[in-house]
Amino acid sequence: MNNEKIKILIADDHPIFLKGLQEVLEEEPHIQIVCKANNGIDAINGALDRALDIAILDIDMPGANGLQVAEQILANKSDVAIILLTMHKAKDAFLKALEIGVSGYVLKENAVVDIINAIGAVSKHQSYISPEMSSFLLQQRNKLKGDDDNKLELLTSSEKRIVQLIAQYKSTKDIAEELFISEKTVSNHRMNIAKKLNLSGKNSLLRFAIEKINV
Repeated sequence: MNNEKIKILIADDHPIFLKGLQEVLEEEPHIQIVCKANNGIDAINGALDRALDIAILDIDMPGANGLQVAEQILANKSDVAIILLTMHKAKDAFLKALEIGVSGYVLKENAVVDIINAIGAVSKHQSYISPEMSSFLLQQRNKLKGDDDNKLELLTSSEKRIVQLIAQYKSTKDIAEELFISEKTVSNHRMNIAKKLNLSGKNSLLRFAIEKINV
């Protein structure tokens, strides 16, 4: 996205929240709101009709919900980063979002604080999850068992450590700093881990770690 303004679509069916979100974003000189929508259908049409970098979508919208809108946008414009907004701490919806390829997941109760951080992360092709959502998911974590025990045995001790850190929602940069290695080394480890675990698709390793690793 270089030095050009980040082009953003925002969609939410609550007028007051949509206005507040617009005001927060318009304070940032590097951000340009190119489309606003108050339902899923208008959000899809707006995203497909305009040059866009990021779509910020409420999960609960009439016409089409945020997950459905995200699927439609990514099917046609895979380079658009999606940030979902939600009032609910729901693991199933979060995992579905990861499966679709959503880059950011922000709780509406903390949106004013989190949204700029989320935009900064996804514009650099990183994932972002509200800290409160991360804490909730850590509490809900399933224990590793069955076939997944066998899968982890394919990994080296270094790779297992990286998977644990991924399960704690650490970014590649965070992991590199914690393990005193380069980001490129972490990226190589991630690719090797995904290959050994037979994982493919965006966020597949993060999804595996969230569902299966108990930290």
